[in-house]
Amino acid sequence: MDRVASSVSATTSSAAAATDGAAERKSSRERPELRSTAPARPLASRPVLARRPSGSYRVLACALAVGLVAGLLVVLIKALVVWLQAASLGFVAEHAIPDLSTTDAFRVTLALAAAGLIIAGVTAAAEALDRRRGRPAPIDAVEANALRGGILTGRDGVSVVGPILTSVGSGASVGIEAAVTQVGAVLASVLGQRRRLARSEIRLLVGAGAAASIGAAYDAPVAGALYAFELVLGEYRPSMLAPVGLAAAAGAVLARHLGGGAAAFAPLHLGPTVGLDILFAALIGAICALLGIATMVMASSTERGLRRLLPWTVPRFLAGAIALGLLALACPGVLGSGHAGIGETVDGRIVGLSALGLLAAKIVASAISLGAGYRGGLFSASLLIGALAGQSFAAAMPLLGLPPIPPALCAAIGMAALGASIIGCPLAMIFLVLETSGSIELAVVVAIGAAVASFLTGRLFGYSFATWRFQQRGLALDGGQDVSRLAAISIKTLARPPKCTLEAHTGLEVVLRAVSSAGGRGTAVFAADGAFIGLIDPVLVELAVAGPVLPIIAADLVYGTAGTITDAATVADAIDLFRADDRATIAVVETAASSRLVGCVRARDAFAAASSLADAQRWSDIGVR
Repeated sequence: MDRVASSVSATTSSAAAATDGAAERKSSRERPELRSTAPARPLASRPVLARRPSGSYRVLACALAVGLVAGLLVVLIKALVVWLQAASLGFVAEHAIPDLSTTDAFRVTLALAAAGLIIAGVTAAAEALDRRRGRPAPIDAVEANALRGGILTGRDGVSVVGPILTSVGSGASVGIEAAVTQVGAVLASVLGQRRRLARSEIRLLVGAGAAASIGAAYDAPVAGALYAFELVLGEYRPSMLAPVGLAAAAGAVLARHLGGGAAAFAPLHLGPTVGLDILFAALIGAICALLGIATMVMASSTERGLRRLLPWTVPRFLAGAIALGLLALACPGVLGSGHAGIGETVDGRIVGLSALGLLAAKIVASAISLGAGYRGGLFSASLLIGALAGQSFAAAMPLLGLPPIPPALCAAIGMAALGASIIGCPLAMIFLVLETSGSIELAVVVAIGAAVASFLTGRLFGYSFATWRFQQRGLALDGGQDVSRLAAISIKTLARPPKCTLEAHTGLEVVLRAVSSAGGRGTAVFAADGAFIGLIDPVLVELAVAGPVLPIIAADLVYGTAGTITDAATVADAIDLFRADDRATIAVVETAASSRLVGCVRARDAFAAASSLADAQRWSDIGVR
């Protein structure tokens, strides 16, 4: 009775207090002058989130060194390509488009065939050696940043750069940008590993090396930095700007002083754009998006077709050499990366039907080169094709009864638009054109053309050339975003000893008590000789308790091998296992054939580690502890 009375009294007091509180709030609303006027807590005394330094002088110094050395190497690579083309072709396709009278189709075919045989032989030997030693295949900077935390080796550099220089040096219609980017990235990665930098710092240095290489190759440091952010790193944070920008500027300045950082074309002197130019820019962007998609699809289709028709590598190279040699008979401008053609197109020396013919021939030549197995990229090819598309558009305006538009302006818009479509770096392409042209008046129309092309390519096709190649290899990568953080954490960091251990012949009642006591920390079952059998499955225990009385022992109630993972696995592997099979705990063993238990990992710990890693990355992005 006393307890009931106290409960009633407490309820009455609570109701009275609630009534009084409501009355007080009503009175306060009716008499605003009675509101508290106590001074607010000073802002300086409030707790704030602790900031931490977002940069590293050591990383900055490494980025400067990488930028300078990368700029020097870009100059040397360009000189080597010039020497190779002069020796193999009899002319330098990078300096000027050869005349038909000076182009020896037989010599071109012979040079391309020899280059193909060299690439095929060296690649086959390298792949056999890698298989024998159990080494992974060489990768580029984007894949390294996405899957390996920026780790590259000298072997990755030689395996990627060598075939590209051999291809371009013999006249194949591919670019050297992939080679110079790989050189800068490998240099940066090796330096970062030698200095024992953190994973995120090595990735940042790899981006800085790529930025320095592109900046030095085109004398466009801003474009180089944006290329690194958009593709190689796949992200931008304010703390990244200093090292990447410094490396790009250092590489471009050094290459310029050494004479190897020539711009793609001469500066443009155009007047201010008008409203109609914006409409034309959008139209050029749409056309370039379709051309970019066609180029990428044609390259992959040609490769598949040649592989189906000619399953052997050497015949494919020979067929590609013959096709390119015949194409060079009619249009020598398809040979090489296309740097010479960019300048001549923007300057107005290639116009009208000549521009349209070279455009079609360059697309076909690039598809044949890549399909036959020659190594390289489409960076410079996309700039040339875009410039030719712009010139063709300008030539068509009077024929359609439309007001004329400066051909150089159309060529500049086309370069940025097609580069944005194929390379997938619209900001880098915009600033590449602006830095090279030296004309800020082009900013609006060039940006519109690139934006339209980028949007339509993503909407209609969904890939850039790099991500399209990744997709064909079964890699779902959108760039250099770090998607392997969880894969870098060993499962052993989360492994803990099981809460309870039982012998194999333990009865059901003892098993039930042990499972109730252990919870999610696991109950391990061992044989008489100490060999690990497995973890108790709580679901099987519930079924055994609810079913008929049978002589069930602990060994009958374990997960089995499906509930184990080796200590060589990562947190990402554990999360995949938890998602595939709804369980609370998995066992970690030394090897798949081992009976030695390392520990147990709870699902909640694995998912908490993933969440903690994501939170740490977000806090790091804004520079907060």
